[in-house]
Amino acid sequence: MIKVGLILGIAGACRTDELVNLTVDDIEDVGSSLFVKIPNTKTKIPRIFVVTDVGNTLELFRKYLSLRPPHVKHKAPFFVLQSRKM
Repeated sequence: MIKVGLILGIAGACRTDELVNLTVDDIEDVGSSLFVKIPNTKTKIPRIFVVTDVGNTLELFRKYLSLRPPHVKHKAPFFVLQSRKM
């Protein structure tokens, strides 16, 4: 999760609140790259940036998204699952 957050944060020069407000729907995988839309910015101007496949960045991102449980209803790409103690 940290590596994917760093990839998106550095590639798009994102602020922390922009990464927190990011949804899975804002990220489009087109095969050779990722198109990321940041709709809510501090300056109120939406931004789009591209993450290209340098090293294994796209492989890491795809692996991270494949680990996402299917029962999760919210669209945030970064979250922590906690088990309940009974």
